[in-house]
Amino acid sequence: MPNRLPRPPSAPRHLQGFTLVEALVALLVLSIGLLGLAGLQLFSLQSAHSAYQRTVASIMAMDAGERLWLAAATGMADPESVQGPWRGHWQHDPDAPERVGLPEAGDSALDCGASGCTVRIRWVDGRFDDADDRPVFEYALQPPAVSLP
Repeated sequence: MPNRLPRPPSAPRHLQGFTLVEALVALLVLSIGLLGLAGLQLFSLQSAHSAYQRTVASIMAMDAGERLWLAAATGMADPESVQGPWRGHWQHDPDAPERVGLPEAGDSALDCGASGCTVRIRWVDGRFDDADDRPVFEYALQPPAVSLP
């Protein structure tokens, strides 16, 4: 008779490993967690894009203010003489990606009165389809009332 090795005793039932149901539940919990992380990643990308657009709007408004100050210093303190070149400089051009601008910010305006000037920048945020609910950035400034010598 051949020499047989003794058989090890079988492990108790609760130490034999995972069942298929346990593995599927663990996979389900992991999948839900990964979907949550994907949603957070999408939200962070949208927030970063919105912050970029607001930064560009802030730079546009400061540029308009500087142009108003320059016009006042040269004796042409008329906001209409500043508004056209300012809009043209910041007009969004999809064919020139190296130029910075905001989509459909063409109706941005310089409004000057006795109490100062307000630069109002409106643009279309690509994440929303409602054209009436466009983001608005307002920048108030007080250019000099007289031209500088």
